[in-house]
Amino acid sequence: SKVNSMAAKEKLYREIASTAESGWDFSSRWMRNSTDMTTLATTYIIPVDLNTFIFKMELDIGALAKLVGDNATSEKFLKASKARHIAIDSILWNSEMEQWLDYWLPADADCQGVHEWKSNSQNRNIFASNFIPLWLNAYHSGSVRFADEAKSKRVMASLKASGLLHAAGIATSLINTGQQWDFPNGWAPLQHLIAEGLLHSGSEAKILAEDIATRWVRTNYAAYKLTGAMHEKYNVTACGESGGGGEYKPQTGFGWSNGVVLSFLEELRWPED
Repeated sequence: SKVNSMAAKEKLYREIASTAESGWDFSSRWMRNSTDMTTLATTYIIPVDLNTFIFKMELDIGALAKLVGDNATSEKFLKASKARHIAIDSILWNSEMEQWLDYWLPADADCQGVHEWKSNSQNRNIFASNFIPLWLNAYHSGSVRFADEAKSKRVMASLKASGLLHAAGIATSLINTGQQWDFPNGWAPLQHLIAEGLLHSGSEAKILAEDIATRWVRTNYAAYKLTGAMHEKYNVTACGESGGGGEYKPQTGFGWSNGVVLSFLEELRWPED
């Protein structure tokens, strides 16, 4: 109702669709003004997590192609993964905050020519996604680790100081906008990606990973005892409280909540009780 022209409506629908496809539907992360959904600008953002996932896919395709003897495809995707690794650390890494940050392209960006990198185009708001590249440590070791132990330690210290860690897990953001991918909600995939990365980032990081997993399993269990259900998201400030906000009624079930709890129990070898 706020948008007048058909062209503007189509542009907004494109932003809404892209935001939904990101998985983070909806969050202040994608808005120029966190109180106004019509300011969604997802298609102008180079996101940390998406590039992390594509990097892993490029590595996987390269490895699988090599297994079946398709060396040309293997070399192509391994080359692409190396280029993306460099891009992630040169465009998204912020050495002052010791986090990877989403990068915002200008509103008039038309993908023509070479874009000049600007430090003030990094989104300095803190989101759980800023720490997702740690997850890549779970798949590399030694000299090919995505972030070496010294860098991983600095990222871990940054996570500890970020304000995201709470009694019942990692908050999605620090901003309470009423959107479901913002504070105080915590989501299973984010706990899993970050904890899995920490588990493979050194002994200190492993202790933090186990602490995050403990908090998350505890709140899932407390909520289950209280309600008889698993929930799609949880309020990380209160053990046993499901999350809220967003554009629909909170769901019970729930595939990724079930899966992450099972994964934590198995990976950390906790007893069946």
